[in-house]
Amino acid sequence: MSIKQKLYYLMQTSFWRLILLAVIAVFAMAIVPITIKLIQVNPWLVGFFRLLVAVIGLYIFAKLFNQSVWSQKKNWLPILLIGITFSIHWLTYFYSIQYSTASIAAIGVSTYGAHLLLLGWWFHGQRPSLFELFCVFIAFAGVCFIVPEFSLKSEMTFGLLLGVLSGLLYACLPILHQKYNYINNQRRAFGQFFIALLVFSISLPFLPSQSFELNQNAWLGLLAMGIFSTLIGHSLWVKVTTELNHVVTSIVYYLYVPVAMLLSYFVLNEVMTNDKLIGAGLILGANLAGILYRSKHKTRE
Repeated sequence: MSIKQKLYYLMQTSFWRLILLAVIAVFAMAIVPITIKLIQVNPWLVGFFRLLVAVIGLYIFAKLFNQSVWSQKKNWLPILLIGITFSIHWLTYFYSIQYSTASIAAIGVSTYGAHLLLLGWWFHGQRPSLFELFCVFIAFAGVCFIVPEFSLKSEMTFGLLLGVLSGLLYACLPILHQKYNYINNQRRAFGQFFIALLVFSISLPFLPSQSFELNQNAWLGLLAMGIFSTLIGHSLWVKVTTELNHVVTSIVYYLYVPVAMLLSYFVLNEVMTNDKLIGAGLILGANLAGILYRSKHKTRE
């Protein structure tokens, strides 16, 4: 079999199709920080519009297949907890982008891998090894490299810390979904978006009137994020994380950071300093090393 035939065969397998879908999902989600920075729309309004598109899209999809998206009353509390966690994760991420830069916010939220390791230790008793703890230390050390001056009075530092907090909340979501996996996947996903939509909608009456004065580019940006990043990107990501090994999807997810940084550089003309590149490299390297180490450890067990 020739090299060309082998490549063709590999691309026909389910594995490589899923990898391609994962990459598409990551690219779709990576436009979010750049778009938010470009359109400069209030974070509460950004979240509301994206969630509205997602809720309507999922509801229509469910109706087409005669499925229900509403959870039973006994499951309302878990759905509420997931939805509130998700909404705060989004809100802190959006404000992180506004206070700092698109790439710094993306780097901050990428610390979720280190958070997930510590949360797994706390909630599931999965004690990390010394090597994994070292990876956590390196990841958070990388955070210190990113901002020019690490001062709590600096908006750049504040934005980065919001990104790290968003990463912590993002790491809580898989733990919550695993804990409440007895609830149908579709109902959990819809409930997550629906509760978050309610949280974001509460703020709308209190927003300044000028927040709703959006130009054509702002509406186009919101529409692009709603359709491509939320409805398509998140839907594809749910599919691939369900069918692919978690180690593979974790590694593919980290494409998010270099993609967001490249888009920031070319679209927003954001300066990429040596410290920012070193910090991003430390965070990505530490997270990937921890993921691969845990994967090999589980395989040997």
